[in-house]
Amino acid sequence: MITIPLVRGFGPNALVAYRGGRAIGIEQFLRDAGKLASTLPERRHVLNLCTDRYRFAVGFAAALLRGHVSLLPPNDTPDLIKRLISQYPDVYGLNDREMGAISLETLEVPVGADAEPGAPVPVVPVVPEAQVAAILFTSGSTGQPVPYRKTWGSLVRSAHAEIESLGPRARPGMVMLGTVPPQHSYGLESTLLMVLQGGLALHAERPFFPADVRAALAALPRPRSLVTTPVHLRVLLAEADSPPPADLLLCATAPLSPQ
Repeated sequence: MITIPLVRGFGPNALVAYRGGRAIGIEQFLRDAGKLASTLPERRHVLNLCTDRYRFAVGFAAALLRGHVSLLPPNDTPDLIKRLISQYPDVYGLNDREMGAISLETLEVPVGADAEPGAPVPVVPVVPEAQVAAILFTSGSTGQPVPYRKTWGSLVRSAHAEIESLGPRARPGMVMLGTVPPQHSYGLESTLLMVLQGGLALHAERPFFPADVRAALAALPRPRSLVTTPVHLRVLLAEADSPPPADLLLCATAPLSPQ
């Protein structure tokens, strides 16, 4: 059986995330994921609805460690969630906020405190290459959302192709700030999988308004990158105030105008 490490490219004491003004190390991430994995129910499918990118990452990793398949729908409308519950009756949810009246067993993804002094360094776990890691769905704009099963191996290969193409490892410690959700294939690959497999760091928030994007970028150390879409980029650049410099700008999902 071929296995692939959950994370690669991280040295001792390396940072993996920035959340609420606090830097989180790779060892803390592994502890958070391992602790959550030990508490997950005996199910097959999990609906990861976390909006906090770090909590999403912890939930995604914990599901991998338990062999659970993450369902990643294009949105979290009540109608779509009800449809997924009917299609995957063993599903449970991971969340970081109130979702209203949804008949789905949901667990909150905790974020642990710093480890006690002298705590053992967690071992990097490995995941079978052929294990189905996620089911992503099309937007459903032309009908019902269509599911696509992704193995851990296919996700990792896609992330490594992007890493090799963009070269973020040439700037050690680069932080990936995204205006796109991690549940989307673009956001999953560019703001999570590249981080875990490339020794990078993620930003837990998902800023939407231009002022929030500027503030989030300015608060991050360099090197830093912005992962966004043409719509978000157009609005950001239309503001009178120029955004703080980014060492890498990744913009996808639609053509860009020459301007």
